[in-house]
Amino acid sequence: MLRDSWYVACAASQLTDRPRAARILDQDLVVFRDGGGKPCALLDRCCHRGVKLSLGKVTDGNIACVYHGWQYDGTGSCVKIPSLPDGSAVPRALGVPAFPCVEQDSYLWVWMGNARKEPPSDPPLIEDFDQYRWMQGSTPMACSATMLIENQCDPVHPPFAHVGTHPVYFASRMTDPKDYSYEVRATDSGMVVFIPTVDSLQDPIPSDYNLLVTPDPPTRVCIHQRFMKLDFFVLNHIIPTSANTCRMEWLMRGAKGPHSVKWVDKEPKIAEQDRILLESAQPAYDQNDDFEQSVPTDFITMMVRQVVALANSGRWHEDRRKLPRRRVVQIRS
Repeated sequence: MLRDSWYVACAASQLTDRPRAARILDQDLVVFRDGGGKPCALLDRCCHRGVKLSLGKVTDGNIACVYHGWQYDGTGSCVKIPSLPDGSAVPRALGVPAFPCVEQDSYLWVWMGNARKEPPSDPPLIEDFDQYRWMQGSTPMACSATMLIENQCDPVHPPFAHVGTHPVYFASRMTDPKDYSYEVRATDSGMVVFIPTVDSLQDPIPSDYNLLVTPDPPTRVCIHQRFMKLDFFVLNHIIPTSANTCRMEWLMRGAKGPHSVKWVDKEPKIAEQDRILLESAQPAYDQNDDFEQSVPTDFITMMVRQVVALANSGRWHEDRRKLPRRRVVQIRS
């Protein structure tokens, strides 16, 4: 996955007065708040004997290793070694790598690119975040981040995979199967999938859509589903933790104002349904991905795969025009 990007380390509400471990890409990080409450992110490894700093505690705004008490400030510099004789200075070279860390829209964001350079942009904003009530949670999954991103944009699986939980499942139970037209467009930041379709690329997305899915690489997927009186809006940040594991930080929108964010420990049933299926499929891809077969109704997920691959190549702005600008896909449901 792309390193030069912001990734969610954890929900801001979950970082209290104790340090917290967070794995992003192939890096184990520790996040903590300094004396002023500012979030900080360091490599989760004491430079003395390699013990995880996340096992320690925050002391005077510094993180102290539980093994020998070495303390590090928010920049990663070692500022105290208790075992040194009185009056001895801490060698300047001692420290651990630090990563830019920002608190925004109920999340702690970490820049995983070159930490010696200023990030070229801020973390992506959540539109109208302060105008709604939200529920928030986190679900680890033993499958690749790309597989989960594809799953979130797949309009074919809900009638089968999400029994009793998804609007499309209930819609499929109310009518006989029929053909639906989904429109897919490449955008400057990723792609968009919506229904009903319009006549041409020059026409805007209809304001009365009943499904809008916008994957925004490398990790964000927004799903907005309208069905009868139901208005279902969820924003998922899918964080790769290794080549074949990931973590889904989900944020579900409730009623409009007053603004609040409620943390939910329990895994939502709809996420559990996806997790079980994707975790069952991952071993097949670990062994060999040549088995995979697709049909025309898989166009949406195959384009998602292209979008994610281009974003992760670091050449999105140069190569995104190679994607189909518009396609209408017929799906029976």
